[in-house]
Amino acid sequence: MDKTVQLYPLTFVPDKPDVVVGRVDIDSFAVFPEDGAELLKRLQEGLSPDEAARWYEQQYGETLDIADFLETLHDLQFIREKEEVSKAGITRQLSDRIWECAGRAAFSFPAWVIYSCLFGYAIFLIIRFPFLRPLPSTVFFSPYYTVIELGLFFGQFPGLFLHELYHMLAGKRLGLRSRLGVGHRLYFIVFETHLTGLWSVPRKKRYLPYLAGMICDVIWCSLLIVLASLTYTPTNPYSFPGAFLLALAFSTILRFIWQFYFYLQTDVYYVITNALHCVDLQQTTRALLRNIFFRLLRRPEKQQNPEEWHPNDRRIAPWYAPLLFTGYAINICVFLFALIPIAIRYLGGVAARLFLGTALGKDFIDACIFLGLNFLQLLIILVIIIRNHRAKRRRTATARWIPETASHEEIKASTE
Repeated sequence: MDKTVQLYPLTFVPDKPDVVVGRVDIDSFAVFPEDGAELLKRLQEGLSPDEAARWYEQQYGETLDIADFLETLHDLQFIREKEEVSKAGITRQLSDRIWECAGRAAFSFPAWVIYSCLFGYAIFLIIRFPFLRPLPSTVFFSPYYTVIELGLFFGQFPGLFLHELYHMLAGKRLGLRSRLGVGHRLYFIVFETHLTGLWSVPRKKRYLPYLAGMICDVIWCSLLIVLASLTYTPTNPYSFPGAFLLALAFSTILRFIWQFYFYLQTDVYYVITNALHCVDLQQTTRALLRNIFFRLLRRPEKQQNPEEWHPNDRRIAPWYAPLLFTGYAINICVFLFALIPIAIRYLGGVAARLFLGTALGKDFIDACIFLGLNFLQLLIILVIIIRNHRAKRRRTATARWIPETASHEEIKASTE
């Protein structure tokens, strides 16, 4: 191995006691120990694998399996193929620069002044005018179930889009790649912004991208309240469209509160794990709970080796496990004792309209559409679960984000 290895441009972000190394162009990142990162830098500077191995032995007094180390780099797609060596760097598209400028503008000083004024004025309105307060009763802005269902279903999309857009803009502001997707948390359908490139920047710069969606929720809710105030009439302060805007504002508040269900890997979860210097706390905690379960069943062969987990995740997981378990238990209880009774009440009203009302009347059609929409939502959740399960089965060792590439201990072992 006397020929030099051609590597792609890599980022090195110190994350004591380790270093996060990655390719930003394909979002491939991994956690290396400091000695492994230094070895990688020597290869990047032009040392051949044999020379790098001798340097490592002189520097750290340990022999190195350089072939194993190179195989790890191949799995992470850090090494250029022969036909790609002549390609120069990564060409930034014009659209990337436009998005980056938009991200900087969205979080510039003038923008923060506008956001603060809008929020302050909304607070003044709800204090001064009680009928502008987003309360649970504002959800029922129409006597028809279908109108409420369709209104809230489609009306929430602008807020959801802006929530994810602000995540993306906060990432683009740092020059990072991002993509949007659809997932689920238990029985919730969620939109997701994937910002794996955040691993290429220091942890203190990650907080704004993580919190940008919640900031947007506050801005969006404030804007809805202000717009609702413009529809006020002395004779009917709750007239449409003001009542509808307040219903959307209330649903936005619920979405903001939902972010604190951190055990469902919401925005607050990523803030917490970033502050605790964790890599994949959720999966590690689940693995810990599975180990406890199989230990009780006396099935040691089913248990996962804790040495495969990142040290910080392994240290925090015992404290996080009760919160994760309790959170899921609370959500299941809410589903059983709150959502199901509400659903039964709704279904009772729907059944009455279907079987006691006039055939093909307004109430009958309203009930049919309501049932169809709820069945469609359950079907979408089922499709997402099946799709994610199939994607997980197809996933290989070359997955492109930290928790699914190589673990801390696996990479460390390759340098010993």
